[in-house]
Amino acid sequence: MELSALAIRVARTPGLGMLPQVTSQVLRLVDNQDASPRQIGAIIERDAGLASKLLKTANSAYYGAPGKIKTVSQAISVMGLSAVRSVVVGQAYQQMTAARGASKRFDRLAFWQHSLATATAARVLAKLRGWRDPEEAFLAGLLHDAGRLVMDRFLPNELDQAITLSLERVVPLIETEREVMGYTHVEVGDLLAEQWNLPEGIRLALRRHHDDVDFEECPLGCLVGAANVLAHQTGFTLGAPVVYEMPPTLRQSLGIPDAQYEGLRQAIVQEVTKVQHALKI
Repeated sequence: MELSALAIRVARTPGLGMLPQVTSQVLRLVDNQDASPRQIGAIIERDAGLASKLLKTANSAYYGAPGKIKTVSQAISVMGLSAVRSVVVGQAYQQMTAARGASKRFDRLAFWQHSLATATAARVLAKLRGWRDPEEAFLAGLLHDAGRLVMDRFLPNELDQAITLSLERVVPLIETEREVMGYTHVEVGDLLAEQWNLPEGIRLALRRHHDDVDFEECPLGCLVGAANVLAHQTGFTLGAPVVYEMPPTLRQSLGIPDAQYEGLRQAIVQEVTKVQHALKI
């Protein structure tokens, strides 16, 4: 299937080409400087599951006020708009990954684990590097492989073939995707991000997360690219168990001492395990 034809099918598929209405409205308000927490809260309250998720997050030990946040507006004020955006999109994304796909070889649990591991690593790297918005890095990391969900839905046979070749040859899945389909999950993920009207910074990170890119040139692309490598190194991987090395430009421009990477990998495993237990996945 040509990429242009795939884009049309994605756009016409509810729940895949389009984010849920509440999610889309929240994202528009979060990016509006004139929007108030009360306005955003009023939208979120229309979705009981999302409101519950936000309150649970705000009352976690991470934000230092367990059990004290009673309203969605309070949660937004405590967490900040960027963190709210991560929770809102993450909830929608989790629902999408829970849906049944058509591919026989694509492991959705492994996919979710890898996405979460990459998101967690991106957030930690952003803090270590002093990036202005760690939650934006988390969101970009969560969505970096979204194109594979589209492949699972619309190109199951081709995805199965790519996974089979990846395992047989012990090469990264992205290489066999291009061989089989003529494009990769990177291009497919970008068309999905366009349908979702995601910010250009996040779209750029999705497009460049396999590039050896300098932090100053593309901060989010650098952070997510490094996070993706760390996720693979911790065992949260798709396709063949290829040994991933940190590309030289990424490593140098992040400026994180080598001694810290082992601790980072351990933190990623602990966080993914914790979230899996909390979400019962």
